[in-house]
This record gives sequence, C-alpha cells and structure tokens, in this order.
Amino acid sequence: MGEGWVLKHGKVPYLEYRNSGPFRIFCSTKYGLDFTRELGVNPIVHLKQVHSNRIIHVIHPDYVEEKNGDGLVTSNTGFYLAVKVADCYPLIILDHDTPACGIFHVGWRGLKDGIVEKAVRYFEKHFYADPKRLKAIFGPGIKGEYYEVGEEFREYFTDSLIEKNGKLYLDIYGKAKTILLQKGITNITEPPYDTYSNEDLFFSKRRDGEVKGLMWAIVGIKKNAKTLSMLESETPL
Repeated sequence: MGEGWVLKHGKVPYLEYRNSGPFRIFCSTKYGLDFTRELGVNPIVHLKQVHSNRIIHVIHPDYVEEKNGDGLVTSNTGFYLAVKVADCYPLIILDHDTPACGIFHVGWRGLKDGIVEKAVRYFEKHFYADPKRLKAIFGPGIKGEYYEVGEEFREYFTDSLIEKNGKLYLDIYGKAKTILLQKGITNITEPPYDTYSNEDLFFSKRRDGEVKGLMWAIVGIKKNAKTLSMLESETPL
C-alpha cells in the first residue's frame, strides 16, 4: 500500500494515514477523544503548552503532570504523547530502529526559538539516531497563504515569507521542512489538509477570530511491539 490520506466518515469521522509501514494517523472532526478509548489509546500524556522550544523525555505517564513545554519524546510503551494545535502544526518524528517517537507543537514562536532543530538533536543525542533513518510527519496546519504576519517577522524568517497584495504571510510548514532537510531528515510527509480552508473538519484561530476548539495530535509505541501508532483528534473548548 502506498502513502496517502483517506477521509472516512462513520460514528466519528476521521482521516486515516496509510502507508507500507505500521503507522496510523487519525483525525476526528470536532468529536473529541472518545474514539481513542475505543482503540485502547490511553493514557494520554500532554504538557501545558507555552509556545517554547522545551522538550520533555517521558519515562512514565505521571512524569509530566503540570509541566510546561511544547515537545514530548519517549522510547517507552504503555502511554501516548499528545500536543494541542489550532493552526500551528503538530510534528511527529519517528525512529523505527530504537523504537522511539516524539511529538512537537510547531508555531512561529517555537520555530523562531529552534524547536525543530532541538527535536532532531534530541534523537541524535538520546537515541543515537542518524537523521537519515528518521521519519517526520506533519499533521494539518494553516497554509502560509492564510497566515498573515507583521513586518517584524522579516527579522526572524527571511527565507519563508510570502508577499502578496502588500501583505506579508509566513509559511510555517515550509520553514520547518527546510530545517528538517538541513538536519538530514529526508523522509517527510507533508500536511494532508489546511486548517484555515477546511472549516467542516478543523478549528482555526485565524479563521474564527478566537480559539473555539483545539486539535489533538497523538503518537505512541504499541506495547510488546516495535511499531508505532499515531492519532490526531479534535476537542471543542
């Protein structure tokens, strides 16, 4: 089976990521995390996100309670790692050999402060991973053509700005992908959908003018198996 995205509708509509490996990604449409329990995806570990470059190595599901940060990594089983997004991109990195996985909240602040570079270095340092063996997967996020920013962004992102009709836009995904390629990761799956233009599927702070809800991206290592599974879901506020 080749790589691709399939949109399914049932009790809980979701996106299913298909490829020749043992990986799965799902995305519910504003139905919360109910279906994850049916799949046995629990407990779910997450941080108090602060738009930083802080990454936490999770050994036990209780370890990160009340901790601040925007990235989680583990090589342990028995729990799942999660980040919340509402236009920012969830970035999942997989090391199939260890196995190990990580999930990162990538917005403009984290991007500016080097969370993508730090994520790759973490796999190199803690799992002795060659970036060439890593796989990076982006979940849905806002396309650059919709993400308007101010002139001050020229100072931070000189190579990833879009100028259109006298306005400036930031391509978060494009910048993050460029960094991954520079760090040696070439196995990259692009975002399947844009959050801004797919109102029936995703929340979008830029489109809605406020945070009406958040998408959850989830990754974990299956128990007693050297395989990984990933999910993405949405939860209204």
